[in-house]
Amino acid sequence: MIPVVINADDFGLTEGVCAGIVKAIHAGGVTATTAMACVPGAADRLKRWAPRIPGRIGAHLQLTSGTPILSPENVPSLVGNHGRFPVTRKQVRNPRTEEIFAEWSAQIEFLLRIGIEPTHLDSHHHIHRLPAAFPAFCELAKRYGVPARAIDPEMTVTLRASGVPCVDRTLTGWYGGELSVESLVSVLKQGARDSPEAASFEVMCHPGFVDEQLPPLSRYLAEREQETAALCDSSIQHALASSGLWLSSIALAARPYQKPLWVPEILNRFFQAF
Repeated sequence: MIPVVINADDFGLTEGVCAGIVKAIHAGGVTATTAMACVPGAADRLKRWAPRIPGRIGAHLQLTSGTPILSPENVPSLVGNHGRFPVTRKQVRNPRTEEIFAEWSAQIEFLLRIGIEPTHLDSHHHIHRLPAAFPAFCELAKRYGVPARAIDPEMTVTLRASGVPCVDRTLTGWYGGELSVESLVSVLKQGARDSPEAASFEVMCHPGFVDEQLPPLSRYLAEREQETAALCDSSIQHALASSGLWLSSIALAARPYQKPLWVPEILNRFFQAF
């Protein structure tokens, strides 16, 4: 059986998004989520919703779509003239690694102050892919002793070599289009065919309910409710188990770096067993 983490991004974005994520976790279809610190009303919203899913919340680190925790004057390479992050990853221009590290540290500390001890790290719009951002991302995962999301095999190798546990492969294909239990299982089966060496998988998802706060913040609207329906479907665990998959926590699925054994060491262990 292959462990699968189903991680809901954007916890804290709006009331409806929080409600959808919490419902999906309670229904058993989502095993983890990551919280946004830099959206309007985040502190109050997270204080109210986080106690309903203790031990399931990581940090969804932002350099896009929000306002930094630090003063804009302290992170000038990360903000525009209005003092806000750019809306998209493509609009991020020449960010400085030291400013990213400082801002992301502040975002994690913000979560700690409101009572959330992050269980893992990922990033909004996968911004940690940027060459200037990845060193900060990796160092913060080490500093706080938590697993982190690897977007590709190279990142998996780099994180583990740095001492950061991660799931073998993150799948991002369950997004838009048909959103059902069947399509979710199909994405995982395809991931297993594409990466037969992978011993664990993470699926990125975005459940939630559309409220009046959401349309100004996101173009992903009705799809969130479709995801919520699928992830709350009572058949999901049986469908996964029938395909050799089981829903796992991030702590169990994320693996540390393991040094390959040299042949003499393998033989030595063999003879010690007798």
